[in-house]
Amino acid sequence: MDQNKLVALLQACQIPDTQKVKAATAELRKDFFPHPDSLVGLLHVIVSHPEPTVRMLAAVQALRLVPKHWKKIDASQKPTIRNQLLQTIVNEQDGKCRHGQSRVIAAIATLDFENNEWTDMVPSVTQLATSDNVAHREVGSYIIFSLLEANPTYFESHLVQLFELFSKTIRDPQSRDVRVNTMMSISAALLLIDVDEDEQALNAVQEFIPAMVDVLKDAVQAEDDERIQQAFEVFQSFLAYESALISRYFKDLVQFMLELAANSAVDEDVRCQALAFLAQCVRYRRMKIQAVPDMGAQLMRKSLMILSELEEDDEEDDNTPPRAALSLIDQLASDLPPRQVIVPLLDDFPKYASSENPGHRRACILALGTCAEGAPEFVSTQIGSLMPTVLQLLQDQQRSVRYSALIGLIRIGEDLSDSMAAHHDSILQALLLNLDAASNDQNDKRNVDIVRSVCGVIDSLAEGLGSDIMAKYGETMIHRVGSFLGHPDFTVKASAAGALGAIAASVKTAFNPYLKETMEAMSTYITAEAGEDELALRSAVCDSMGRIAQGVGAQEFSPYVLPLLGASEKALHLGNARLRETTFILWSQLATVYEGDLGDSLAGIFQGLFESLEMEEEEADFDLSDDQLGLIDEKKAKGGDEDDADDMDDMDDDDDEDEWDDLVGVSAQALEKEIALEVLGDVIYASKAKSAPYIEKAVELVAPFAEHSYEGCRKTAIGTLWRTYSCVWEVMEEQTGQKWQPGLPLNFEPIPNIVKLGEIVTTATMHIWQDESDRDVVTEINRSVAASLKATGPSILGQKSMMEQIITVLGTITTRCHPCQQDLGDEDENQDDLQGSSEWDWLIIDTALDVLIGLAAALGSQFSEIWKVFQKPVLKFISSNEHIERSTAVGVVAECVAYMGPAVTPYTSTLLAPLLHRLSDEDQETKSNTAYAVGQLVLHSEDQATYLPSFPEILRKLEPLLQIKAQRLQDNAAGCLCRMILSNPEHVPIPDVLPALVGLLPLKDDYEENKPVYQCLHKLYAMSEPTVQNLTPQLLPIFQQVLGPPQDQLEDETRQVVEEMVRFLSK
Repeated sequence: MDQNKLVALLQACQIPDTQKVKAATAELRKDFFPHPDSLVGLLHVIVSHPEPTVRMLAAVQALRLVPKHWKKIDASQKPTIRNQLLQTIVNEQDGKCRHGQSRVIAAIATLDFENNEWTDMVPSVTQLATSDNVAHREVGSYIIFSLLEANPTYFESHLVQLFELFSKTIRDPQSRDVRVNTMMSISAALLLIDVDEDEQALNAVQEFIPAMVDVLKDAVQAEDDERIQQAFEVFQSFLAYESALISRYFKDLVQFMLELAANSAVDEDVRCQALAFLAQCVRYRRMKIQAVPDMGAQLMRKSLMILSELEEDDEEDDNTPPRAALSLIDQLASDLPPRQVIVPLLDDFPKYASSENPGHRRACILALGTCAEGAPEFVSTQIGSLMPTVLQLLQDQQRSVRYSALIGLIRIGEDLSDSMAAHHDSILQALLLNLDAASNDQNDKRNVDIVRSVCGVIDSLAEGLGSDIMAKYGETMIHRVGSFLGHPDFTVKASAAGALGAIAASVKTAFNPYLKETMEAMSTYITAEAGEDELALRSAVCDSMGRIAQGVGAQEFSPYVLPLLGASEKALHLGNARLRETTFILWSQLATVYEGDLGDSLAGIFQGLFESLEMEEEEADFDLSDDQLGLIDEKKAKGGDEDDADDMDDMDDDDDEDEWDDLVGVSAQALEKEIALEVLGDVIYASKAKSAPYIEKAVELVAPFAEHSYEGCRKTAIGTLWRTYSCVWEVMEEQTGQKWQPGLPLNFEPIPNIVKLGEIVTTATMHIWQDESDRDVVTEINRSVAASLKATGPSILGQKSMMEQIITVLGTITTRCHPCQQDLGDEDENQDDLQGSSEWDWLIIDTALDVLIGLAAALGSQFSEIWKVFQKPVLKFISSNEHIERSTAVGVVAECVAYMGPAVTPYTSTLLAPLLHRLSDEDQETKSNTAYAVGQLVLHSEDQATYLPSFPEILRKLEPLLQIKAQRLQDNAAGCLCRMILSNPEHVPIPDVLPALVGLLPLKDDYEENKPVYQCLHKLYAMSEPTVQNLTPQLLPIFQQVLGPPQDQLEDETRQVVEEMVRFLSK
């Protein structure tokens, strides 16, 4: 091998000339690297070349060639090479070269250890790490780290000696490098520790934590950015392993990081890293955070304080401590119980909102908006009392405060628009005032921000605005917002388009007078084909037009649909990811509006979605400097064909793959496919029979995504598979005229393709449901299974082991033992001692309980055997301290009892006692659901001896509920009374209760309760009961009212009952 040529080519890779670098790299790959001699040549360069950059490049390439060529090198050469490498690294002056050489030594040692060679290597390096010479210690400690990183299992039987060494080097008195290298070595050794079996190693690691904190403190004080970064990475790595490794000092570590983050004298990047670590703790150690008294409150209050440092010109994507604090607030709201983190925010909210410091005023409203996204249910119960302050901030003297209030309100409005109904008038007045104030100078960036944010608030609130508010402000809003379609700023145009789409979706046909003008104004933007801003605007307009179609309906929108579909198909080929995604969403909207009746365009829609799902996923597009082009496999860097580098394939070891996976994250293609999968499900379900020609290929493409590495794809794939199954089943029922009946065996034999589809869907689901660690994926599986059980009945339960596996999974979720409910690495931990959960954690259980209701719907009376399994955990939720758990569990009991029918009889006594208790619950939602549940129990149970003695107590507790106009209480109490009369009229004082009941009619909120109400009245008329006869003059107008609009007041069966009474009373 020509050593001089090798050196010359390595030097050529340093030249700032892309073509020369590519040529040199190609020659190295073709003529040198396939041969074992090239490794010897590179190692010679490492130990002899005078230029550090060349030595470094040689080390990088040698590291890749060691696994392929080291074993082929003549054994007589190896001792000399090893000794030269160790001697060279001890004398190496360049830090990066030392690290590169250490990794080469570690790679060689890993192979040698397998053959019991280089046996004196570890003692030699240990001697270096404990030398009196600081430089030697630095070299030795880094080689140990490299060895642990490359081959940790070699040290499995040497942990005692290793930790004994670390106990000295972690406190090296002279070298920060030695201390940080030791930290990294400890991190690399964590995977070797069995916390249940090796108590000695566990204690040793726990006791390293205080010293590691000291190392980070020292690096921060010295402003050593590289060491700071390395230390933070070590602390982050602990979160990937069992929490026992840091549990002894976990509280102290969190407290230290919190103080570091709050210290404004510290460098901003350090504070951001501390906040990022805290956010990871909340995400992956939420149970531990929750168990530390007052820790959630401390994190929220400190975050709020840091957020108040927000500068006026701070952009949303800036990496600053205030922005990092807002991310932590988001994590707190999403992962911890509201009473631990949101109550402290609400306690401090008035103080911050009235502060003379504008930063405080901005912080409190931004934090509130972020918390509304993480815990919408809880914030909805508090927003009424907060709105006067929010309105005050919307009209603050400081423009920056008003802007923050608008941003906060956008986030609040997305989930809580209905909860702010009493304040909608005041909000819209404040929005118009902000528009007036920002209309002076259209080129002022802050004015642009205000206008854009006002449009954003309208967008988020519009669909929750009542008809009276829209009648008052609708025309004004449409004209004011519509005028911004001609604003010079593209982002304002896009926001205006979004607001108009939201208004149209809200007011529906009332938008018709503005449809033509709006579509003409926006149509000029739907054909843009170049320019980032122009395509972003086209994307926003595309989304808006889809929402307008949903609002005005198929007939009114028909002149625009075909041109819009034509433009959407062209949009796919403009190379803009966001535009592709909004095009997919537009297809979903139009398919829903037109029920798939889109002519030839439907085939194009399916084809476009299929092509997206068939797209190859590249790991990333790297922006490489010239001197890096030769350092990584071209196949990885460019997504090139393997044929270009067949001779290099062996160099791609698994560790490299893992490193690249960690670096790259989620690909752009995976993010697009997440949307395409969701939209495919929408289009299939909306198109029903029209989707039949595409079902087979759709299922074939979608099923593999259930095990995709990206959780977003897993979630949407599962949802689409189940919706496809429901669609095919419903089409079959419609075509055959057969309808499923509760219970097994099935009342008719499904067609073979449904059975096969069911097998595919259940197989894909059961592969991941039991072990999935992402809570959003599990929640989606729960939702999908529950919806399908209610829509298609027991058919899916006939699949092999499906019933048993559903029961098993529901058992783990309802007892909070599922992997997605555990801290990372602590899958076997008991959560019984923890009080409450975040709303997203509760949603996992909520949706699992919905699956339980789905089983009851599908099985009917046969469900009584399954209820035995779940009665205990459901009753435990009924006695919870959390009102959302109580109200949900009571609702589950009600639904299950309704579906079980008389089969509930054996459970009457165990259910009645807790339900009677909850009729007096402090929470109105729980009381309302309990009234519904009690009515179902007394209607269906045949155990009259148990429930009849409780009638007086039930009636006494129902009486005050009939007066409360909230949470459907009046309607559910009325339904309960009527079910009591239906089951046992002689045990109800009808003359006393019936006038009060009739005074509530017609029901306003819960139309489901109309069924027992009118059945009850029908029964009383059939009995010739005198009280109801005397109330006939009051009832006749009520009957006429419920027979009119809205149509959904009455089910068909109930409508017939009412019509029969009207005919009878009219004679």
